[in-house]
Amino acid sequence: MSGAILYRNQAATVVLIDVPQSIRDAQQVPYTLRSSPALNSPYPSTEPKGSKREAVLNTTTMGEQHYHESVQREIHAALIEIRTQLHGQGGVWCHPRHALTSHHDSTSPSPAQTSIPEWSVSTDWFSTGVPVVLSTTERRNKFRALDDLHGTIVYNIRSETAIVEVGGLGDFIVPSGSSFILASLERGFPSFLSARHALSPEKKNLELILMDPPWPNRSVRNSNAYRTSEAQAKDPFLQAVGIARDFLAPEGLLAIWITNKSSIRARVLQTMQTTDLHLHEEWIWIKITSQGVPVSQLDGVWRRPYEILLLFRKGQPLQDPVRKIVASVPDLHSRKPCLKVLLEEQLPPKYSALELFARNLTAGWWSWGDEVLKFQHESQWYDYGRSEEGC
Repeated sequence: MSGAILYRNQAATVVLIDVPQSIRDAQQVPYTLRSSPALNSPYPSTEPKGSKREAVLNTTTMGEQHYHESVQREIHAALIEIRTQLHGQGGVWCHPRHALTSHHDSTSPSPAQTSIPEWSVSTDWFSTGVPVVLSTTERRNKFRALDDLHGTIVYNIRSETAIVEVGGLGDFIVPSGSSFILASLERGFPSFLSARHALSPEKKNLELILMDPPWPNRSVRNSNAYRTSEAQAKDPFLQAVGIARDFLAPEGLLAIWITNKSSIRARVLQTMQTTDLHLHEEWIWIKITSQGVPVSQLDGVWRRPYEILLLFRKGQPLQDPVRKIVASVPDLHSRKPCLKVLLEEQLPPKYSALELFARNLTAGWWSWGDEVLKFQHESQWYDYGRSEEGC
């Protein structure tokens, strides 16, 4: 069992996973990921009560209410199951964490703490489409500016971690066997297409495509945390669907993160039907405190403490898709648990994977997005500076 998996039942339908450890394990790097402190108690409630709550419920369909009630029942049962097992074994809900501080350990700016425009793709770069293969003999690779990496595929062919040093910004960690495209889907597509032919000429198709589209979100839009779909000229979800349609292997797995909005779920299910992809499994990520309780009211109508990952395959649709409950203490905003260790159980031993709208890299995977290096910066790793002295 992976060090990130703190509990898993025999049927693998209930899992407790540590977010920072899952990311570190998936990257196979010798550093410790910095994180936000583990939440010890739920957020203060802002949920409506009484007649105000009823008014909100009256705006939702009975089907949607019944769906969330069934999800919440399974979450409640799963947390009881985990608590019982941890109590008997003296287990914990999460590993100890190293807090992400301002700039105490690095003189370079941190992508996680800088405004979005500085770390998004600029509009004046031009990509040649020629892949950048990092050095096979030297661990450190130097680039004048981040624009040198925009819009082209960067590939670490080494079986070890590589370092990309960018003038004025510091170091970025690139896991072994990983590739990335620092670009939107629209701007990065020519590079992706040419790179698939150049780097994987014998294998066009991908066994796994994972995506976390920037769905419309009022709170995120107001906070300017990242660009939602409303801020982009072309619908990023439809662009991603086109890539999945053309590059997903016949027996491949397509995994899509969605919000709790019923219209988003309906849109995804309807769109997938047009590509002959059907819901295979549904993974519910429930965010909990370090004491194992939901971070907000489980049956909240304004804010629900869970997100959903839908898994699709080709073939006959299942009448009752498998549901898995994945619990974890959340980390920084927009940093989800890396579910590589769980997804690999449904993939062949040698597989090719692509993550769209990625905000970090994964060893052996292709990662693509205009914030793909967001959490790869040296400031995100607790012991990076000491490990790299003399590098």
